[in-house]
Amino acid sequence: MDIQTIFNFAKDLIATVLTLLMMLSPAFDSTGAKYTAEKPEELVASFAVVSDIHVETNNPTSFNNFKAVLEGIKGGEDVDAAVYTGDNVMNGQLLENLFFYLGIRGVMPAEKNFAVMGNHDIGNGTGDYLDHKNNFITNNRLFLGNNVGEGYYYRVVNGCYMIFLSLEDLTVNTSIMSEEQLNWFAGVLDEAKAKNAPIVVFNHHPINYLEGVPADSLINLCKGYDKLIYVHGHIHDDLGEDNFYNVGGVDCINLPRCTETVDYAAGDGIVIEVYENEIVVRGRDFIKGEWIEGLRYSY
Repeated sequence: MDIQTIFNFAKDLIATVLTLLMMLSPAFDSTGAKYTAEKPEELVASFAVVSDIHVETNNPTSFNNFKAVLEGIKGGEDVDAAVYTGDNVMNGQLLENLFFYLGIRGVMPAEKNFAVMGNHDIGNGTGDYLDHKNNFITNNRLFLGNNVGEGYYYRVVNGCYMIFLSLEDLTVNTSIMSEEQLNWFAGVLDEAKAKNAPIVVFNHHPINYLEGVPADSLINLCKGYDKLIYVHGHIHDDLGEDNFYNVGGVDCINLPRCTETVDYAAGDGIVIEVYENEIVVRGRDFIKGEWIEGLRYSY
């Protein structure tokens, strides 16, 4: 083993230990700035959503930002659930997943916490997909209390349908889906429509980044529901007006990377507020504890 290899190993080991110490520090239980819904007395449900956390064991900066984001979400006095829309870890490794799920358990930013699988969560195209999927299912059960039989699942929170889609094979820039998942998705949409319920769909990839089925499959399923919003990550764009867009009649929201980034400040995500006759979405910097000016949309 040469000197450079030894140096790199030691550097990674030190960074991993520092990250672990951050996770176990007393400050881990703190709470960020308080925030409330626009109309608390009329609120049906509220969800805080972030994406592309990329927890990495030898990257204390990323984990420190993740911790701050969790604490910021916890400041929401009306938040019913927190959602993490994939690429929660960098390489799909066991220790990374422990840091991510124990991070959530340490802060408990919301009573309910829901995770989505992204391409980095399944090794970014490497390893065995079934192993990654089974680890996702196990971690959700053990750490978040979510008993899911597949990577995709749904929950009904205060009458609002939260649907979590999943890639189904090793991939990077596309979401590989099966006809089985699409048929399941169509059934859940019909169930929600029969109840006249609002629907928020969470997936890591954009709505038309499909492989294995036609690229417009999700668009064609979603566009028949006027109370539906599709939320995704993956692109790592700064959160601005262009992130709120419509594709083929489907309202979509593109979330930024919420932790370490060189292109924009870390901490950004959204808060979704469901009311009887509208859904309000507001951009929030969870690290600074501030609403993002100009990013308020009503559906």
